[in-house]
Amino acid sequence: MKHTFRYLVAEASIPGGLVVLDAADSHHLARVVRRRAGDPVEIIDGDGNIWPAVVRDPAAGGGALVELGHEPRAAPTIAPYGLAIGALDANRMDLVVEKATEMGAARIVVLASDRSRRGPAEDAWNRRRERLLRVAAAAARQSGRGQTPAIEGPRTVAELVADGELVGSVMLDPLGTQALSSALAAPNPAGSPLVLVGPEAGFSAEEVALARSAGVPVCGLGPGVLRAETAAIVGLAIVLGQAGYLSPNPSMATESEPA
Repeated sequence: MKHTFRYLVAEASIPGGLVVLDAADSHHLARVVRRRAGDPVEIIDGDGNIWPAVVRDPAAGGGALVELGHEPRAAPTIAPYGLAIGALDANRMDLVVEKATEMGAARIVVLASDRSRRGPAEDAWNRRRERLLRVAAAAARQSGRGQTPAIEGPRTVAELVADGELVGSVMLDPLGTQALSSALAAPNPAGSPLVLVGPEAGFSAEEVALARSAGVPVCGLGPGVLRAETAAIVGLAIVLGQAGYLSPNPSMATESEPA
């Protein structure tokens, strides 16, 4: 099967209209994958539609020019669930963001936890966030998602509790005694519940107690100790699968919109 290259545009689109790709996507189209005039591509617009399209001018001065077709299809539904995870090394965090985006998470929160560094300086975090947004955009293109998750942080468990953002959420920890599948709130959640995963050393006893005081169940993922990125991907997949967002039939998922 021939690979289809997809590109994201922020604005809504009209049948048969022309769109101009940004500088990075224009470079990718013309210089990396070397698409030529007449080659097919797909465009994902700001309304979550996936348009068949044809390259008209890959080397236009203001950006590659692409002509849309007339019958778009809807992109997969984004899920009203998010992931909160303790800061990891760059490559491992990239992996988590990539897979969470592919699965349709609405948001990814980077945690400054008790057992990890409290968080990078503002300039360093801004650079890291830009990197994660690029990773998310690439994953959205590959998976045909119409939206990329919000990238937030650094936040603490205490801040999330104080702001009332953990309603319907679950915490994953090696000391958790409850099965994740039995702890999930009913589908159709309010807001954007989070799957919380600690850094490599896990959450502190104080963070676990704080989450429990807010009504958040603390769950395990079997007798083995998983790496943080493994726990994040597996845990999010279980949550989204049970809610219907990984079903072959997207209509099985809840109709709620992410906050």
